[in-house]
Amino acid sequence: MEAAKCILKFLIRRLRIIKVWIIDDEQPCLDELAWLLTQYSDVELIGMDTNPVRALDLIMECSVDAIFLDIDMPKLNGLELALSLQEKCTKVSVIFVTAYGQYALEAFKAHPLDFLLKPIRQEKLDDCIAYLRKHYALLHPKTELKPKLALRCFGTFELVCQDEIKWGTRRVRELLLYLLDRNGFPATKTELLEALFDGQEDKNTVHNLYMTIYRLKNLLDTLDPERKRIRLTEDNALLLEPGLCDFVDFMRFARGNTVITEENAEEAEYILSLFRGPYLEKENFEWMSENTYETEIEYERIMLGLGRYLITAGHLLKAERILIAFLKRNALCEEAHTLLLDLTLLTGSREAYLQRYDQYAHIMKKELRLKPKVFYQKQYEGKR
Repeated sequence: MEAAKCILKFLIRRLRIIKVWIIDDEQPCLDELAWLLTQYSDVELIGMDTNPVRALDLIMECSVDAIFLDIDMPKLNGLELALSLQEKCTKVSVIFVTAYGQYALEAFKAHPLDFLLKPIRQEKLDDCIAYLRKHYALLHPKTELKPKLALRCFGTFELVCQDEIKWGTRRVRELLLYLLDRNGFPATKTELLEALFDGQEDKNTVHNLYMTIYRLKNLLDTLDPERKRIRLTEDNALLLEPGLCDFVDFMRFARGNTVITEENAEEAEYILSLFRGPYLEKENFEWMSENTYETEIEYERIMLGLGRYLITAGHLLKAERILIAFLKRNALCEEAHTLLLDLTLLTGSREAYLQRYDQYAHIMKKELRLKPKVFYQKQYEGKR
């Protein structure tokens, strides 16, 4: 367990993190972009504000790599702010985000890295982040961390390696997924036949099973000839080193950390970043249903636990970011709504509290058929 923790901490440190700010005078736009940015594990949102004048002072006090900036804002518009920033922070990349395309020509006076139109489309943001990574790498030359081998089970399954994968048969791929699902536990012949061949035990089926195991072993030996990172034991247990598979790392952390504290908060944030989507999202095997359910439950537990810790520790912006991200995935979670309301009370933003309470009350009444908690309702009435 200690060795696994050391490797995970090493991976966290090696990530090239791009620190960004968002400035927009509309709170819903801030929340939406904050959630979209959580999908990129190498992008960290370290600040956001609806007040451009206040944001300018705050940005001057911290290290920022990129700013997503609305143009049409009161007191200080985005173009003026961008020009002020670039005078003092020459390495800051500016990405304009606006609902008005007519600003594009004038905005290029500030030499922005990119220009995004609202509502932001996912594919456009993907292109923008890819461009931002390249620009960041030019400004901060460093040896890239490119995994030679990785297994990604959250979202669409991927086996990342340097060479093209030749599965041989679809059973080889399914066997790998099944053994990953068992998370290091061995599998008997009967269990393998049940999972892969609907329980058939005739001579030809058993022969097919043995051939599938043989082909998988050959594939693994091709991926890792020294059998140090991944190997299949004689009793059909698939053993992987930490940092190789997102699902295995996620479950190892979940089962070893019942409470999120200062000691494991950084690891928790890294583990949550691995959760790119539902477990084996595009697969449809009966044997995966238990882990599909468990990973969703554990994701919620870790996310809420991290949110509670961050609020208690005073890291309000980071807590806000992860709670917004979680509510985009699960809008019916009452605890996430109330944590976000607690956080908003601490920040003192009246507008944000009114908007977030409206969302909370709508979910409680329309979706869950429950009344909002009296405390939050009274706070709402006092701020109207």
